[in-house]
Amino acid sequence: MKKALIYLCLAVASIFISSEVISYEEPSTLSPKAAIQIQIDEVQAGSVVRRRSTLDSRLPSVITEGFEVFKSNDFRTALNIWLEKSSPLLQNNVPLISRTLEGVVREAVGECTGYAAIDILSVTDNTQLVFVESQHEYGALFWAFTTYKSPKGWIISDFQFNTDPYEVIPISIIFRR
Repeated sequence: MKKALIYLCLAVASIFISSEVISYEEPSTLSPKAAIQIQIDEVQAGSVVRRRSTLDSRLPSVITEGFEVFKSNDFRTALNIWLEKSSPLLQNNVPLISRTLEGVVREAVGECTGYAAIDILSVTDNTQLVFVESQHEYGALFWAFTTYKSPKGWIISDFQFNTDPYEVIPISIIFRR
């Protein structure tokens, strides 16, 4: 057992020594652990950017149409776009939802400056959960849309939003990032 441990230590030491000898770069002042973490962060940042652009292209058009209007800070029209292509339950509550949410959004986070897809989960072939972040002057809103592929196309059967991501995004998605 001792012999195996000694060989393992020698192998690890030789890897560190040989990488310093072979390298033509200036020696790093970072610890090996910090250097590895920087490399991991760079790889993850690149994959998040690629993943996000792929997700944005997969968002159902009913959601993107609403967010494009929302970016111009016309919350009422964006809401109407989402509600026009939604379930009858949501459509019947348009006046109440519209008046309430517009004031809350403006007071809580300010004007919208952009949005980005967080994740899309397929529940079935006809149902998706779509998670989106909208960026604002004073913070972010996190959205969860339940979309359903009806015979007429994708509709929104439910949605919710909150400034606290833990309220609308499953913890497994948050910690996967």
